[in-house]
Amino acid sequence: MTKLTDRVYTTLRRQIMSGELSSDMQIKEAHLADMLSVSRTPVRAAIQRLADDGLIYHEKGRGSFVSPWQQDDIVDIYELRILLESRAARLAASRATPEQIARLRHHADVIEGLYREQPDKYLFSIQSENQLFHQVILTAAGSVQLTRMVRMLVDSPITVGSYYLYSETEMQRSMQQHRDIIDAIERREARYAEDLMRVHLRMAYCAFMARQSAREKGEPWNAAEEA
Repeated sequence: MTKLTDRVYTTLRRQIMSGELSSDMQIKEAHLADMLSVSRTPVRAAIQRLADDGLIYHEKGRGSFVSPWQQDDIVDIYELRILLESRAARLAASRATPEQIARLRHHADVIEGLYREQPDKYLFSIQSENQLFHQVILTAAGSVQLTRMVRMLVDSPITVGSYYLYSETEMQRSMQQHRDIIDAIERREARYAEDLMRVHLRMAYCAFMARQSAREKGEPWNAAEEA
C-alpha cells in the first residue's frame, strides 16, 4: 500500500472497530474521499484491503458494506484463542531459546516506543508489532498444529485490531502484560506464563465486548476518553 492508502485504511479500520461505521452500513467511496480529503483511488484500495481482511463485503450492483458479526462467533473465536494461545505461552516457557526471548523484548520495546512517540499510523504499526510478538511465542511453543489453529483465529476480522479499541489505561496495561509474559517465559514459569497470556487476551475480549455493548445501546464509543 502507498502511504496515503495506508492512512485511509488505518482510519477506516479504526472507525469499523470502534463501531463508528456499524455492521451493514454502506461504504461510499465518494463520501469517504471528501471526508478524508483524498482522491477516490486510495479509498478504493483501502476498501479492497478491508474486504480482504473480512471487515467489508461487496454486493454486486449495490456496493460495499461493513461486515456483520454474530455474537456467538465473537465469543467462540475469543474463547478459542484464549485457550490456544495460553497453551502456547505455557509451552514457550519450556522451549523458548534466548534468541526468541530477545525478539520478544525487541517487539515489546518497539510497541512502547511507537506508543510513546505516536508517529503517523502508529496504531497500525503497534498492531503489526503485536502480531509479531504473538507469532514469536507460537514459534517458541514448537507445535505445528497449535500454530495452524491459532493463525486461523488471529486472521479473523473479529480479533484483528484490538489496539484500536483500547483506552490509554488499557494500552498501558497491555504493554506491561507483554513484559510480564516475557519475564515468565525467561524464568521458565510455565503455569505463570499461561495465566498471564489468558489475562492478556481476556482484556482484549472485554474491550471488544464493551464496544459492542455501547454500540447496541446507541452510546458513543471513544476509548481515549476512558483513560
